[in-house]
Amino acid sequence: MEKIFYARRSDHRNSENAVQKILAEYFDVENAAILRTENGKPYLEKGKDIPLFFSVSHTKDALFIAFCDENVGIDAERLDKQVDYLPIIKRFSDTEREEINSKQAFLRNFTAKESAVKWLGGSLARDFRKLQFVDGKIVYGEIRLPVYTAFPAFDGFVVAVTSERDFSRAETILL
Repeated sequence: MEKIFYARRSDHRNSENAVQKILAEYFDVENAAILRTENGKPYLEKGKDIPLFFSVSHTKDALFIAFCDENVGIDAERLDKQVDYLPIIKRFSDTEREEINSKQAFLRNFTAKESAVKWLGGSLARDFRKLQFVDGKIVYGEIRLPVYTAFPAFDGFVVAVTSERDFSRAETILL
């Protein structure tokens, strides 16, 4: 089960409110306790017999939430985001730099790695620099992670989803 929900941020008080709405309307789960790990990753309280994982990404005006029955991480960036990526990629591996030849390629790499950090439950400060996204695969240090990274199509956005499940054909639902 792979689902991606998206909405305008202005339509929801906050992301937790949107998650609660999705849980109630699509999974028949009312008033679930949403907790956070020490690194801030949200998760559903164990013991409620809710075999769901979710991840949230915000942009200036949009909200993306991935749900799965396996661990998941999602990240999104607007394609029109103003970013001078050339100084940033100097910190990336040689192989990554060879693959990044445009702002869109940079945003794909960046969102893939950030979605992987969320999948790991890690922190950007500690884990982002240890990750590489090369040839469509996520590598942490020297270890290739057993995950897929998909880039579902959303007009005006680069969205990356990292999970043990392949989200390339995920159901997308407008809230």
